[in-house]
Amino acid sequence: MERQDKEARLRVIQMIVGNFPIENQEDLAIELDKAGFSTTQTMLSRDLKQLRISKIRTRSGKSVYALPGAVQYDPVKTREELNATKWSLQFSGNSMVMHTPPGHASISAYEIDAQKIPNILGTVAGEDTVIAVMTEDADKEAIRHTLYEMFPSLNKVELSKR
Repeated sequence: MERQDKEARLRVIQMIVGNFPIENQEDLAIELDKAGFSTTQTMLSRDLKQLRISKIRTRSGKSVYALPGAVQYDPVKTREELNATKWSLQFSGNSMVMHTPPGHASISAYEIDAQKIPNILGTVAGEDTVIAVMTEDADKEAIRHTLYEMFPSLNKVELSKR
């Protein structure tokens, strides 16, 4: 009997989350209670985890529960998610150009200069771009590897482009 109750409760949770903008577990518990399912916060947390229901932020700015892969809401990317895609690295001759999220170039250039990376003579930074001048015989792959270690976000974006 208990297993049937749990399966029925899980189906009702899916129905509620799939049809209503539920912002917190308390609201979900209220809706479940209306449907005839009394639950605890611990039980509800386990159910949400089992169903792989997570919170997303909607365009209106609210955080609501959503079913995995659901398209009932148009989620907004977080600032971190948006900024993570703004990193890039390119080489041309003895120059290197690294794009960063807005406001990150200056500190990134400072870090490159402070590390005294072999074959990098110096950097110049703008708002979101770092230009480095390298020696004529610079090992670009070694520099790329060093920068990937220094800037993990750069590594993630660059590897996803390959």
